[in-house]
Amino acid sequence: MPVEVQQKAIAYMFAMRAPHPDDAAADPTYAADLANKLKPIILSLDKGADKARMNRVEVIASGRQIDLYMSAGCDEQTPKRAVVQNAGVPLPVLMSHGILVIRCNDARIQCLQSTRDSSDVLCTTAPRHK
Repeated sequence: MPVEVQQKAIAYMFAMRAPHPDDAAADPTYAADLANKLKPIILSLDKGADKARMNRVEVIASGRQIDLYMSAGCDEQTPKRAVVQNAGVPLPVLMSHGILVIRCNDARIQCLQSTRDSSDVLCTTAPRHK
């Protein structure tokens, strides 16, 4: 991709996670509890051979973002599938706890799901090495 397109995508990724004045305060305790709930879910969604080494869930930016790391299987539906379908937590509930983005990342791609708008998903090529 041209540098300009890459820069716009990076800026948009940061903007997705940036709180608006009317957003709920980040709730790191809630985010940590959700991350623990998501660990076995992501393990079950991971389609890669290197699950043991690559699979983990991390809370980023004091609870504003939750990262779902996997060896393979990240696509535009994975963040919503993990949280809404498998964990049973609607995106507006995440938003009410200050979580603004759910991101999956595997060996070839990353996808960011906004909790503000369920149709707002950004996927980019972003190979993960560890």
